[in-house]
Amino acid sequence: MANTIYIDIATTPVTYLPGPEVKHGDHVIFTLGAASATIASATVSFPNGTCLTTSGPYTLGGPTMATAPLTVSATAPKGIYGFEVNIPDEAKDRKVGPQEDDRKNGGIDVTSDPPEV
Repeated sequence: MANTIYIDIATTPVTYLPGPEVKHGDHVIFTLGAASATIASATVSFPNGTCLTTSGPYTLGGPTMATAPLTVSATAPKGIYGFEVNIPDEAKDRKVGPQEDDRKNGGIDVTSDPPEV
């Protein structure tokens, strides 16, 4: 049975419930949590390749406070798949300079090798 992990990209650092570890066939949901008042939108991308069956990028914001469940590919090799979160220059209480987007990083840890055929 597939498990689901929730990744709250609005927190600093990014938080995982129950944790960043996944197995093949598990589901991943990226969410803005309760940050709709402070973060208008965010984009999640995997610059070095993804373990998910759909490659993204995934955009959250407005009516989309979370992605649909994304499936961990049955062929994803074991390892950590780093992702970047880009928050456009709309949030006013950040510590970055003008015209700079806020960025966060995280990763999904595939904990087993794909099944052999």
